[in-house]
Amino acid sequence: MNSAMTIIPVIVGIIGCAIGVATFVSAQITKAKQDGMVLAKIEQCVKNTEEIKKEMKEKNKEIDTVIDEHSQSIIKLKTEMEIVFKELNINK
Repeated sequence: MNSAMTIIPVIVGIIGCAIGVATFVSAQITKAKQDGMVLAKIEQCVKNTEEIKKEMKEKNKEIDTVIDEHSQSIIKLKTEMEIVFKELNINK
């Protein structure tokens, strides 16, 4: 009977250890999933930032083109005005 009394605490101890290990492993898996979700969110943010940078570069090219066209128009108008002033004998 003494051996039965000793086996019960050993079995309870083993079950307790198994529950402890299972709880630890479960917590680690949950933490890994959460870390994975955070990593996925960070990757999405990086991807979105790269897309925004690409769009901004395209917009900057468009703006530079418009500015260049306007600069050329201003130079052309200035030249034409100089010709008009010359023809009208107006000194400017």
